Amino acid sequence: MLHLKYQLTEQEFFEYNYFTTWSAPDRSRYRISYYLKFVLLYGAIAILYIAGNKDHWRIIDISVFGGIALLYLILVPWMVRISVKRRARQFLGRPENHHILSECEVILSDSGIVDKDKESETRYSWDAIVKKAETPDCHYLYTNSYHAIVIPKRTLADADEKKELERLLSTHLPLNVEL
Repeated sequence: MLHLKYQLTEQEFFEYNYFTTWSAPDRSRYRISYYLKFVLLYGAIAILYIAGNKDHWRIIDISVFGGIALLYLILVPWMVRISVKRRARQFLGRPENHHILSECEVILSDSGIVDKDKESETRYSWDAIVKKAETPDCHYLYTNSYHAIVIPKRTLADADEKKELERLLSTHLPLNVEL
């Protein structure tokens, strides 16, 4: 059994949302689609402008449109991070969500997972975990496509707790729940 008490930080909540909505490996199709839509729309506009404007040197127009497109594509991850951070702060600012950053307890055992905070207590069987992911700072145990039990690695006090978490996860979660 592993008994963890911790308080999620705003940064950990943000990282969870960013990972879930944008950077997770299973979101690669979404990211590719996002970039393709931009390239196709922007490319169509650039081609129409360049083809319809005979007064400029085409190489200059192509260079300007290409430079702007490249700059946008480079800035997209940064802009997405800012957008997710803004939405996470708005979400946390609502009174009904105040308990998300309060102290919580997560108890993992062979019989399942208990997730408690000052407002609620939820029990999950291991079968309720549909996927798991690990980032440099946290473990995410997803109960659906968006909601996860977030376990910051900083809460694992020693090597024994890390080993117990790994044992529980490998014993109770099949390989197909990994991202």
